[in-house]
Amino acid sequence: MVKWLDELKLRAREIAQKIPYQQIKDSPSVKYYTDWSAFEKCSDPTMEALPTPLITNMPYEPNIVSVNGGIGITKIPRGTHVMSINEIGEELGKLLFRSIDISESRAIARHVANLVNGAYVEINEDLNEPFRIGIIASIEKPMLLPTHYTVLVNDGVTASLGLFTIGSGGCPSTTVEVYLGRGSKLNVLFTDVHEQVPAYALIKVIAGEESSINARSLIMGGSMNHHREDYLLQGRKSNLNHLGLEIGYGASRIDYQINAVHTGEYGTSYSRVLGIARDKSFIIHRALGRIMNSARWSDTSVEGKVFVMNEGAYAASVPIIMVDTGDVNGARHSAADASPDEDQVNYLRLRGISKDEVTDLIIHEVVSQFIESLPREYAVDAEAIRSLIMSKIVIKD
Repeated sequence: MVKWLDELKLRAREIAQKIPYQQIKDSPSVKYYTDWSAFEKCSDPTMEALPTPLITNMPYEPNIVSVNGGIGITKIPRGTHVMSINEIGEELGKLLFRSIDISESRAIARHVANLVNGAYVEINEDLNEPFRIGIIASIEKPMLLPTHYTVLVNDGVTASLGLFTIGSGGCPSTTVEVYLGRGSKLNVLFTDVHEQVPAYALIKVIAGEESSINARSLIMGGSMNHHREDYLLQGRKSNLNHLGLEIGYGASRIDYQINAVHTGEYGTSYSRVLGIARDKSFIIHRALGRIMNSARWSDTSVEGKVFVMNEGAYAASVPIIMVDTGDVNGARHSAADASPDEDQVNYLRLRGISKDEVTDLIIHEVVSQFIESLPREYAVDAEAIRSLIMSKIVIKD
């Protein structure tokens, strides 16, 4: 282990013993969106207890694969530099966790204190296909499996990035930082799919001047799945286009949070999340669109629409707008919830279509909206995602 990382982990461990998972100042309702007690049941990892990583089937061949914390780096495209964080020296190490405050919560502090591995990625040339990172957690014990990824997209570069996380065991914990240089363009696809395990993810994307982010996110399953994406539009004329899909099934519980914060002038951000809750699942979509005082003439919009497919399921969308300057081009938010219309269900049932089939048709339509929105660079990923969703919530063609 390198010295800078040892020191960071030691400091995080001290902080984790002093701070809560969530601040008291948060509203009473927000405190119940994530059941933090699920993470208290996750033990800290030890090298002796971590199993030897095995070759695991992924929907495609990743450039970086993490299995239970172990890192494998293969098939690196030209113009891209990749290193394991356990091999990074002091100078480069200063770039890691630069955008993440480890004193913000016990979840982050525990993640850093117990960091197993991760990677630093620098993209210096345009990429012809997505750079993919696959993360798999599959151990039987309820043990934290923290990994971290820092990705730099340099000035003027056009690239696509895919982050595919599958949790079938353990307690997967993932942090990601993405930095966009001036005039760079990034497509990014986050796929976060879990069985009945607690999972934590924190993603930070920092946009430079005149850079653009086209983001798509699938958040699905997990006994307690806390997934947060922060987009900081600090560069002048930077922009974000985001569409997310949140799917709860079985007894899963998901707290999905999107923050789009403008600090640079003339920025634009648009975020829309679709949510599906069926069976006994519980899903929350939270969104914040904020224009700081320094971000004059910016425009932000946050939207959420959630579908409750049956009795016993719960879904809610909570978008918020905050504007600190009077000079804005726009600030909008909207929320809607829906369930299968009883008259439509009865009409279709009279024509031989069962209520379960009606539910599947609605789900199929929502999922198709998301799949069809993916940039063409993710054609392979789109088919893998469609198959994965169908296998989990039994969509009928």
